[in-house]
Amino acid sequence: MKKAQIQIGETIAVLFVFFILIIIGFMFYVKVIKGNIDIEKEELSQLRSVGISQRIMFLPEIQCSEDNIIIDNCIDTLKLEYAQSIMRENEIYYYDLLEFSDVNVLQIYPDEAKWSLYSRKTDDFSSRFVTNVPVSLYDPASRKHGFGVLTIETQFR
Repeated sequence: MKKAQIQIGETIAVLFVFFILIIIGFMFYVKVIKGNIDIEKEELSQLRSVGISQRIMFLPEIQCSEDNIIIDNCIDTLKLEYAQSIMRENEIYYYDLLEFSDVNVLQIYPDEAKWSLYSRKTDDFSSRFVTNVPVSLYDPASRKHGFGVLTIETQFR
C-alpha cells in the first residue's frame, strides 16, 4: 500500500514539474511573438510614412512642370502659395491622403522662407516619423531655382 502511494506521489511530482516547464515555455513563446508583432507594427508605420512622403512629392498641386513635362524633386513656389489655401479648404480630402501629418517646405537658398502646406496632428500617437526630402524650388516668375527641404512629420496611433 505504501509503495503505491509513493509511486502516485512521484507521478504527481513529475507531472507538476512537467506542467511548470510547459507554462515557462509558453510564457517565453508569448514574449517572442509579442516582440515580433511590435517590430512588424514599427515597420508598417515606417512604410506608411514613406508612402505619405511619396504621395506628397507627387501631388500635382505643387509639382514643377514645363510644357506638361513633370520635373522630379521640384516644387513650384507659385503653386505652393495656392496649395496652402486649397489644402485648408479641402481638409477631409487631404486627410484621406496624408492622415495625421505635418508638411512644411523650408527654402534654404537663395533666400529663407517657410510654407506650412498641411497640418493635422493628434495627441494620442504611438509612433512618429520625420522624413526630410531635399527639393528644388522653382520660382516661375523669375525663372530661377532655389534649394529647400520638404519636411514630413507623420504620426500613427
